[in-house]
Amino acid sequence: MRAMPCRFEVHPPYMGLVCIERKSSAVRLSSLTSSPKRATTAACGFGAVLSLPSGPAFGHGAAPRGPADLWHSWQADPFVTIPLAISSLLFACGVWRLRGSLGRLLPGFGMSRIVCFIAGMLLLAIALLSPLEGLSKPLLSAHMVQHILLIAVAPPLLVLGKPEVAWLWALPVSWRRGMARHRGMRSGLSLLSPCARPIPAALIHMATLWVWHSPALFDAALASDRLHWLEHVLFFGTALLFWRAVIKAHSGREAAAAALIACFVTLLQSGLLSALLSFARETLYHTPATADWGLTALEDQQLAGAIMSLPMCAIYLGSGLVMALRLLMPDRERRRSMPVASPDFLKQSP
Repeated sequence: MRAMPCRFEVHPPYMGLVCIERKSSAVRLSSLTSSPKRATTAACGFGAVLSLPSGPAFGHGAAPRGPADLWHSWQADPFVTIPLAISSLLFACGVWRLRGSLGRLLPGFGMSRIVCFIAGMLLLAIALLSPLEGLSKPLLSAHMVQHILLIAVAPPLLVLGKPEVAWLWALPVSWRRGMARHRGMRSGLSLLSPCARPIPAALIHMATLWVWHSPALFDAALASDRLHWLEHVLFFGTALLFWRAVIKAHSGREAAAAALIACFVTLLQSGLLSALLSFARETLYHTPATADWGLTALEDQQLAGAIMSLPMCAIYLGSGLVMALRLLMPDRERRRSMPVASPDFLKQSP
């Protein structure tokens, strides 16, 4: 009996083996084992897969080869799924324990905060686990959508969700008391506090964006999974720092003015970077597979610049307007609520 030719492919992160027939759409296991030649062919395929290096298995996954493969390129990277799952479980455990201990949620930590956290986590999953992750390799425009989710959409939602409150309540009581009294932690936070102010946080965030959008480093990040991970971590981390500094700037006129300046400067640099992408006469980045998606490399770059300018600039502009309103109404009456993360609450028993 003649063995049916098969093409074996590896799809990370599972290093799975897929046998694609030329004449039939499926191969039953019994049909492979019914003939020695077929069994030999399958064994050779498995041997080839096992002999491949396992490093890329935990990377960002393979890019879709065309529009037909787009919705089949979902990722299951453990370096993304495990932190997201742990963070979500800790948040749920903290909310449940807080509700059970006090009989209610804390003032300033209601259902709106929980909804913001859930939305932020879902957007992170979409950015890093959906087909958008695979599409970000061949298309710069898709890469820019991913960056917008990681920089301007998910971080402010997570900051508004106040996950640190739920995470603290998810910890054992002795740990919470120890953290509230730990001098080393307090000293470290006091040393890092200048970076958490609006203007320094904005400068750190802007420097990170411009460094990683340099052509050499951007292309290197697309070619290396480790650099790609580092890029995403720095983008997301500095964005959290920036949005926390802006959103928490409600203690007075000086804080609101600093947040307004930070939003305005970030808006300007985002507009400048998007203009460089949109109006460049030649491609700045190496994107060789854009033709498979009906775009030239220059058109893809111009589309990426337009995507960056519209939503990101709108978000920064809206944040700046909110800070301006805070400046116009400095003496507005604020709700007198108990701090959600005060040391007294950290020491309470659930």
